[in-house]
Amino acid sequence: MRKTAAVPVLALLLLTGCTNAGSAASPQTASPSESSSAEQPAEADEAATEATEEQICSELLGADGKGPLYQAISLMRIEDGTFGFVGSPDAAGSVDETLRGLAADAPPVLEPQLAELTQAMGGVLALAEPSTGAAVTFDPFAWTDTIGDILSVCARYEVGLAKPAAEGASAAYPGYPMVVNASSVDYRVAAWFSGSLMDGRLVALAPGLYGPYNPDVPDLSLYYVSTAVAGDSAMKQAVFPGSGGTASWSGVRPGTEEP
Repeated sequence: MRKTAAVPVLALLLLTGCTNAGSAASPQTASPSESSSAEQPAEADEAATEATEEQICSELLGADGKGPLYQAISLMRIEDGTFGFVGSPDAAGSVDETLRGLAADAPPVLEPQLAELTQAMGGVLALAEPSTGAAVTFDPFAWTDTIGDILSVCARYEVGLAKPAAEGASAAYPGYPMVVNASSVDYRVAAWFSGSLMDGRLVALAPGLYGPYNPDVPDLSLYYVSTAVAGDSAMKQAVFPGSGGTASWSGVRPGTEEP
């Protein structure tokens, strides 16, 4: 495997977003100083919004996969058309309080999603303490959609811990690596990569562990880069020992296109 060379190669090839913008000619042309002055407030406002978005996302994600968003996700088990609460009432209450505090300061890009998440936490709390007699209004579809929306916005602010793949990682899982459609995998993984896919496909590196596929990098052995993967937390530690908990969640099963 050429893992050492993979990081810069993938980093360069996965960068996209070049744009060409044109505008119609106008009768009057502003002087350089006037144009600069007019652009500065807009740029400053954009930078301020971006900083707020980054700050909220960083607080949601926390360090090493331990932020309140990860904690909220871990409270609910959703699979095979069923759902259930798997945390403790105290943990749920603490996460709810933290999320409500962040929602109060949310930037426009995250405000509706965090409002929906805090509303959904009401259903989680009812599941956490059924003895209270509160009506359970938890909607698993709304929950996954909301979590997915937030992950898709915040994923770019996550910083993973670079670790080499375990020796012989690809040979340990027959049939892997392989290219799969993002629509075939766990909703958390699909949301995580939604803003960085070139053609809607992922590389499945192991059962429940993925990286973003780039058609210009056909050698799938080059995708074993710990900072560019997401998926099942246990599988991530098996393939990248000591890589931390970023971009990983419990119970991420292999997608429908995998062995």
